[in-house]
Amino acid sequence: MSTETFTWADFDAAIKLLVEKFVRAGLRPASVYGIPRGGLIVAVTLCHQLGLPLLTDAGEIGPDTLVVDDICDSGKTLLPYVGKCTTAALHVVPGACVRPDFFARVRVSDWVIYPWEANSGQTKS
Repeated sequence: MSTETFTWADFDAAIKLLVEKFVRAGLRPASVYGIPRGGLIVAVTLCHQLGLPLLTDAGEIGPDTLVVDDICDSGKTLLPYVGKCTTAALHVVPGACVRPDFFARVRVSDWVIYPWEANSGQTKS
């Protein structure tokens, strides 16, 4: 099984790329919601970058909400939001049942290890 170790530097670069894509597309969300668990880290970071409020209750999601996740693997976690608001992910897997509106990378390995996951062996510097 091939793995990709996604470092904090990779994370920072992916966030920067997503923000650049949002700006180029003219996206102006009113808030950000992160799919628990990995999406929360992405959402908090994007809230700081974009100066937007973080929603913590999925019931508050509206059409102007940006819904984010770390990876769109099967696509099932983003599926309920597609067509209702803007979606984004750090990674997208070819063959997922949905494709987020924005993504930073296509996953090419079998597994991505994020720096915030237990036993990632990485520390934030």
